[in-house]
Amino acid sequence: MNKINLKKAIIVFLLSPLVAFADISSWKITPNESTLTFTATQNGAPVTGTFTNFSGDINFDPAQLDKSNVKIVVNVGAISDSYNELSDTLKSPEWFNTKSFPEAVFQSTGFTKTGDKTYQAKGTLTIRDKTQPIVLNFTQEEYSATKAKMTGSTTIKRTAFGVGQGEWSDTNAVKDDVQINFTVSAVKK
Repeated sequence: MNKINLKKAIIVFLLSPLVAFADISSWKITPNESTLTFTATQNGAPVTGTFTNFSGDINFDPAQLDKSNVKIVVNVGAISDSYNELSDTLKSPEWFNTKSFPEAVFQSTGFTKTGDKTYQAKGTLTIRDKTQPIVLNFTQEEYSATKAKMTGSTTIKRTAFGVGQGEWSDTNAVKDDVQINFTVSAVKK
């Protein structure tokens, strides 16, 4: 192989991951059509809140799940609930400690089709600098060349992330399981 062909082969080899990635659809979240909520149980009653600010890098194509990936970044300080007192409490050092850990991050590169329009995304969730594996189950509500909408959920153990410390680490008053529900609407970039 001469020097010119060797250089071409090296360039093609080095750029091939970029070419493979380039043909996957990239999506931009439509914030006013997307929601991220949680439901915990305190003293036997559901307590629900909403994260009002999140963004993400979504590269998803149902026909190319092996190339699909997502990274969602949640501003945990942008939280609302029907009782403003709860939002303030959740921002405190015992809970999310938003001054030290302002973001939660979900990342996935593992997607599996589980039904006609249902999927699983295996990935990691990082809250309070603690990373745990999680699985999101979601349904493709809409998918076209220009717009997509997915709804889904997962359940996490809050104590695995250090959420609820001190007297709140006990799971009698506030249960360990927290249900997370989401709707993500996005437009093609």
